[in-house]
Amino acid sequence: MTAAPLHRLFRRTRPLLLLAAALPAAAFGWSGAQHVQIGRAAGRNVPDEMAPFREFSRPMAFPSIFPDLWRLSDPTEAPRHYFEPDRLPDGFDLLGLSSNRIEAFRTQIPERPDVIGIAPWTVIHLMGDMTESMRTNDWMWAARCGAALSHYLADLHMPLHCTRNYNGQETGQHGVHSRFESDMTKAFVQYRDFSPAPAVYLDDPFRAILGWTAESAAVVPDILRADVIATRAADGRTDTEPYYLKLWELTGDIVLERLSAAAGNLSSIWYTAWVNAGRPPIPEPFDELPAYSVFSGVGIDPPESEGQHFRRKKQKYDLLIWGVMIAVALVVIGSSLYRGAQARRSRGM
Repeated sequence: MTAAPLHRLFRRTRPLLLLAAALPAAAFGWSGAQHVQIGRAAGRNVPDEMAPFREFSRPMAFPSIFPDLWRLSDPTEAPRHYFEPDRLPDGFDLLGLSSNRIEAFRTQIPERPDVIGIAPWTVIHLMGDMTESMRTNDWMWAARCGAALSHYLADLHMPLHCTRNYNGQETGQHGVHSRFESDMTKAFVQYRDFSPAPAVYLDDPFRAILGWTAESAAVVPDILRADVIATRAADGRTDTEPYYLKLWELTGDIVLERLSAAAGNLSSIWYTAWVNAGRPPIPEPFDELPAYSVFSGVGIDPPESEGQHFRRKKQKYDLLIWGVMIAVALVVIGSSLYRGAQARRSRGM
């Protein structure tokens, strides 16, 4: 592998490595791989009249992981990743919430935004920006907003981002968040398992977003119950194969439905934004998108600080990044050699 491909590999894998090294498990929403898969599936799922967007959206899939990295440097980022309806009073009309975030928290919601979360308003805000950017031919900003909103919308399809008991801390199930959304999905979910419904035009996007959030919140008890059963089946060892096999048996259908719904609903959001912009011609895709936050402008690097502690932390990042890059390079080289040997054998050489 030459220096140029290694450099491209570094640029593409570095955000995932930082994500793995820097964030606590319960900070994730789906794994980075699932966020990318959702974006790719959504791009392929847009209607035929928007067909050029299928190619345009390809470089938007990978940057969908950036919002998790923005959390490292932006203290206001975290609430954009969740909304917890079970903090609202019994009988609260969720679908009646105002799409104006200031109005909703002033007159309807009795909790602080940083406590209950603001993900639905984040999605609708970015959708509006995407629409306006398409209308004014600012396609770079449209792509960046579309990539970012794909992350927040996917998080709203992750049930444990839609409950106050997001990590089982209220029921003695600490760690269930990463076990369910990251560890299990990485082990069992395949891209071919995604089955998104056709994209549709959304007459009331914000109401639709709230409805999707309610669907996620509704299956939280099933996930927590499955975790209890799987833990018992594994004799209390949640880090074992029996645990994950049982958890997948009980919740695999939920995971695949939520991931498929995320992809289908994301394509509907993108399609609606484009229609509302007047169906403008879609340009060729960009090579890559900037990694800076669409809200605060922070990048994806860990925050800089003074002293020996930061130097040790930076060394850890550098070693991890280069170690994984070398491992990936060896896998690519080995794979290439193996395929070459197989090809020679098939030709009788």
